Amino acid sequence: MFRTSLTKSAALLAILLPAAALAQSAAPTVRLEPSPCALMALRFIRQAAIPRLTKDLNLTDDQVNKITDILRQTEEAMKPKIEQQRQATKEFVLALADPASDEKKLNAAFEKVSKAECELAAESIKALIAIKNLLSQEQKAALSKILESRTRPWQGITVPSPVRTDDSAPANKDQQVGN
Repeated sequence: MFRTSLTKSAALLAILLPAAALAQSAAPTVRLEPSPCALMALRFIRQAAIPRLTKDLNLTDDQVNKITDILRQTEEAMKPKIEQQRQATKEFVLALADPASDEKKLNAAFEKVSKAECELAAESIKALIAIKNLLSQEQKAALSKILESRTRPWQGITVPSPVRTDDSAPANKDQQVGN
């Protein structure tokens, strides 16, 4: 269920980012260095991931049992939060489609979605910390690699740069931007 709500959020971003780029296609583009997608890193925190975690982290039977309990409790705690996130997202989408929606209404609807998603992420983080506390140093290092690999889905997005009217415009229109 948590996966579905994050998938919807990711899908919305996947639609909106390219749409914004197309809307300004006449402008020169700048290749951005994207930030890692934090929510994607938390998607694996569910019972369905136990076989992969067992294999990748070489978990003991005791660790598998404890992690299963942690994830079962997490999924139960998330059920009402997932429903709140779904409802908030539905209200936000309706507000987006409503021609009478003003900035205040859209911001309030989006803040409700953000709050619900933060609550879901907080549950996942709590479970992640509990899982980390069960792992050896080697297993923690392997888990860190898994988490790092899950934060790279948005690399390579190109968005238009603002049109410059001064002499400070870069010589290379495909200049890399980022930290």
